[in-house]
Amino acid sequence: MGEIEIRPYDGGCKAEMLSDIAAFWAAHYLTVTLEDSEGDLKAWTAEGHELYVILAGGKEAGFLHMGSRGGACDWLEDVFVREELRGQGIGGRAIELAWEMLREKGLETMYLEVVPANEAAIRLYHKLGFTNLNTLTLSRSVKKKAQLGTETIGGLTFRTYRPNNG
Repeated sequence: MGEIEIRPYDGGCKAEMLSDIAAFWAAHYLTVTLEDSEGDLKAWTAEGHELYVILAGGKEAGFLHMGSRGGACDWLEDVFVREELRGQGIGGRAIELAWEMLREKGLETMYLEVVPANEAAIRLYHKLGFTNLNTLTLSRSVKKKAQLGTETIGGLTFRTYRPNNG
């Protein structure tokens, strides 16, 4: 694996970044077009956002997207490690590097949101010292979705879904 580093995205590896963005959404059960990935890339490199290429041993391994929503904090919006490289500590180290950069800028907090079904990510974030703020993000959509299961929170049972791409 080698040394892990994050480098600001400079447009030099656009095809790989677009491919990684599409793979990121596929991991979230969404199918995106090249145009969709281009739109995300544009948004993730706009003012208030920072997009980084994750390098493992000098080779591209994924990306990390940070966003500013104001205050003395930044948000870890998205982190993606290519499937064949997962489980090697790359994502965790990339998050730690982003945390170090935030602290150097004088920021005090890194926030993130994660769906309860993403247990591997939750375990990683717990290991890295993130705490649960007990906030819930709920959604309602007119699009038909495939139900994954249910979760009981505060005595209420919610259905968990993934988008239906069929």
